[in-house]
Amino acid sequence: MDRRYTILAILLIIAASGLLFLPDRSKPKEINPQELLAAIDDPARFISTDQVTERIIGADPALQLIDVRSPEEFRKFAMQGAINIPIDSLLIPQFKDVLTQAGKDKVFYSSSDLAADEAWQICRRTSVPRIYVMKGGLNEWFNTIMKCSEPNATAPSQDIDLYHFRLAARQYFTGGSQLNSGQREGNSGASDKKAEEVKVVKKETKTGGGC
Repeated sequence: MDRRYTILAILLIIAASGLLFLPDRSKPKEINPQELLAAIDDPARFISTDQVTERIIGADPALQLIDVRSPEEFRKFAMQGAINIPIDSLLIPQFKDVLTQAGKDKVFYSSSDLAADEAWQICRRTSVPRIYVMKGGLNEWFNTIMKCSEPNATAPSQDIDLYHFRLAARQYFTGGSQLNSGQREGNSGASDKKAEEVKVVKKETKTGGGC
């Protein structure tokens, strides 16, 4: 009888030891360093502020903006449709479904693109699909869209078209509260001119496939 218990105890010890060598399926799969470096060098991982703006206005269902700043900064201002996942919370299980949802292009942004780029690297290392960085972050978005500058009269037509797109986009985001082009300060702001319709300006380069 004692021998049977001894054998059973040995088998239990062996079984328990085997569990130590089983792969941890809860741990996300990481890509190798060479693959990560190649992905970092790929400019297709960046998406411009104009492209983001175009997709917001077009209500692109595939776009998911992710603000990686702090909750306090997010409450002060956030881009339309964005959700807040602070960079130090990216690997928390509760956000896994958001980051891995199918059919979505996850675009990270922060004040500049430094924190967003770090978030991209964290997620790319763990094989999160279809992730991008908004180039220049909110600072660039404000400079190009909300503070767009009118080109001179001799500028190429492409630059003029882009300016009109940005101006109309600014009016879209502000409800037309910004001064129209050529409208002088001191005017009450009332204008018989209708706000420009936002026109899609096709770019020569398009966002590449998922990173």
